[in-house]
Amino acid sequence: MLILFFFVLLVVALVAIVMFKDNGTTEHIQTEPEVDIVAELEKESARIEALIQAAEAGHDDVHQQIEDGTYTGPWPERRSDGAWTSIFDDLRILSIAGINHRQAISHYKGRNTVALVPEPKNEFDPNAIKVIAEDGHHLGYIRRDQTEMVRSWAHDKFPHYCIGMILEHDDEDDGHRFYTGYLYFVRT
Repeated sequence: MLILFFFVLLVVALVAIVMFKDNGTTEHIQTEPEVDIVAELEKESARIEALIQAAEAGHDDVHQQIEDGTYTGPWPERRSDGAWTSIFDDLRILSIAGINHRQAISHYKGRNTVALVPEPKNEFDPNAIKVIAEDGHHLGYIRRDQTEMVRSWAHDKFPHYCIGMILEHDDEDDGHRFYTGYLYFVRT
């Protein structure tokens, strides 16, 4: 629902740009200062991400404050991997490692419920934790440097369920498509 809202907002912004574009006449009166549409969309994206994080972490009071416009706390910022910074101490935004080595990953774009499952027989890392989609498809792994924190926060109770997000990107240099994935991991 929130993703749909974001795309509707984007379409409205694009229509507004087209409608207010100078039609080539010499008389152009500007009654209001120009609005930086990109900055406004980034601000709205951060607001939506803050709502998602509040919902995932169970911070209903913060969720309501964001909706009411009375929230004065920090806003999430987009990271270089497409994920966001966390605004709550009990929520971590974790990258999914190895996502581009998985088959049919494009079927899992967007939000998904995922399970975190230890893989003690992993030949490279006996502490590995797999990220599995609801249908059992292996999406990737928790990064090696984060497995200890995940085990601690989950109290070693697995499978541990959380929300995952898979994003598709186009490489500007060669047009190659690649994916990034991240998890909303909440301390239990």
